[in-house]
Amino acid sequence: MARLFAHALASFALSTTSFAVEALDSLRTWVSVDSLNLGELATGKIATGKNASMSIARGMSCQAVFVVNAPPDTTHATLLKFNSVKHPELEVYQHHVFHDEKDWGFEKLVLNPKDPATAKLIRSMGDASEIQLSKVEVAQMPRTRTADAARPFLVAILRDRWTRFSKAGDFGSVGAHDAGGELRALLAEENKMTKHFGPLLAPLSAKGAPGTPQFSYWDLSVVDKKAAVSLGAVYSAEMPDRRQVLDVTWYSSNGYLVSFTLYEMLPVTIGGKACTLVWEGSLVSTTGIEGGLGLKRKIGSGMMVSDVEKWIRIFRSDAEKGGG
Repeated sequence: MARLFAHALASFALSTTSFAVEALDSLRTWVSVDSLNLGELATGKIATGKNASMSIARGMSCQAVFVVNAPPDTTHATLLKFNSVKHPELEVYQHHVFHDEKDWGFEKLVLNPKDPATAKLIRSMGDASEIQLSKVEVAQMPRTRTADAARPFLVAILRDRWTRFSKAGDFGSVGAHDAGGELRALLAEENKMTKHFGPLLAPLSAKGAPGTPQFSYWDLSVVDKKAAVSLGAVYSAEMPDRRQVLDVTWYSSNGYLVSFTLYEMLPVTIGGKACTLVWEGSLVSTTGIEGGLGLKRKIGSGMMVSDVEKWIRIFRSDAEKGGG
């Protein structure tokens, strides 16, 4: 059986175009994923690599390369409109896409006190150690631990933070941690990646320059078994030979300080079919992995790889169905 499988892989590789091989070779010049084999990727393998040894004690990253059996236009469109709410296993309760104050929809936030994860978020009210806030927000936090008290407070946080971001590129802070500083520290750890995506990363690398996102979004999701509200923005760039996307979550009420994911999509032809070779790189800063002589980061990075692979399988299935 193994011999037959190896023969099948070889036949598949021979049916790929030389451009597909060139696309993979171009990735090898800047990505940190070993053992990239187009034949294996074409059969569904997800090749991954991780960085659990950043100089920033809160940081870790994961990279993945995979093939989507759909043309780049479909893969790109599916990524931009991907809605995690449609996949219960991702534990995202609300996902709202918007462009400005006319459609920001913060007032649509729903807190269900009967949901265990949401109940934990509600019980965070009045306890600054249980929710990630700025010093100003801590002073405004309600002391009553009810959904009716928590909801308007969280809505105000989302509204005020997004307003500062959209007007001045201010990513805000959580306690003693500056979100913009955390993002730039993560970028400094991945020089090849930062150089490759240069223009697209300008909103993160330059202070006070939010740029023009394709859209912004807010989520209510489960992070570490507790509901969290988060804010993010998506940027996109299209070039003749590739498409790039940046998805940055610059505020979360718990679980992590900041995170962002970069994507590059390259057209390839495999077995005579138009497909997409995708590279994905995710970086996160979280206080939960500090200390422990690096052991926490090793464990955390392993869990990160598992979560990324889970998401890729769901996303790839959506794209191959024509967009979900």
